Amino acid sequence: MASERKADGRRASGFRLRPPDGGPAAAPPAGDEGPAARVGVLELAGRSWTILLRHADIFIMLMWRPFAVSVAAAYGAIELSPYAGPGLAGLLFTIVSMIAVVPVITAWHRMVLMGADNPSARVVYRLGRAEWAYLKAAAVLYGLGYVTGLAVTAIYGPLLGGPILWLVQAGYDPWGLLAAWGAPAVNWLCIAVILGFLVARFFLVLPALAIGGAMSFAESAAATRGNGARLVCAFILASLPAAALTAVFDLPAAVLATERAGDQKFLDLILAILPRILLYTVAVGILSLAYERLVGVPRRMMR
Repeated sequence: MASERKADGRRASGFRLRPPDGGPAAAPPAGDEGPAARVGVLELAGRSWTILLRHADIFIMLMWRPFAVSVAAAYGAIELSPYAGPGLAGLLFTIVSMIAVVPVITAWHRMVLMGADNPSARVVYRLGRAEWAYLKAAAVLYGLGYVTGLAVTAIYGPLLGGPILWLVQAGYDPWGLLAAWGAPAVNWLCIAVILGFLVARFFLVLPALAIGGAMSFAESAAATRGNGARLVCAFILASLPAAALTAVFDLPAAVLATERAGDQKFLDLILAILPRILLYTVAVGILSLAYERLVGVPRRMMR
């Protein structure tokens, strides 16, 4: 295995990656059928944050364009809210802001997997074929996640919520915490745990597309076999700082529904979206590192 790695520790094997020019996918090298690799929870979470802090200058350089788009979208959402309602205006603001971040996400994938100083990584803000493919795959995955999340909440919510309701009715909730936070906690627990194990294993298709390769959902599930729980735990652990910031600021729809002045709403909208961008960037780091460990980057893409 040592011969299949470069000096920086990246795997040099491939997993049916298709070159950016649309040529045939690269076959796995012979003799690479060893035991299934395992990802480390602390390693993924720690390295993801280390990469973000080490390359903060690149992150800022990539983010100024989507930040400008978010500023324009915030003004538009404030103007649209009285006519379309805060819910729809907030949703459109979030969608526009996150689509503008897609080139940042794909560039970050390439930087992590191919190196910040590798010209082939194209660590620049660009909207090309890889970005459109990434956006379509992400829409499918998040759509699947949303539908599955609704089903999970409907099925398991009452099962787990029953004991909480009994505790409240029996008087075992002296501070009202269960009554206030019990139902949301059950919903998020169901979605995070069950949905995480179902969907997390498909997400390696995203870094594959970012570097110009191709991977099916079935191939991603095969590559992550035995690592679903580790990927979910690594994401939860790495997301805690950004999630704490997300909890501090209101959702865009909640901001638009307030009676605050327009300038205050604008500032609050920007503050509401920035922690979510940080959250996605940390998740991108984890996906890239997991792809590097479980799949590997072809030699032709290595510096």
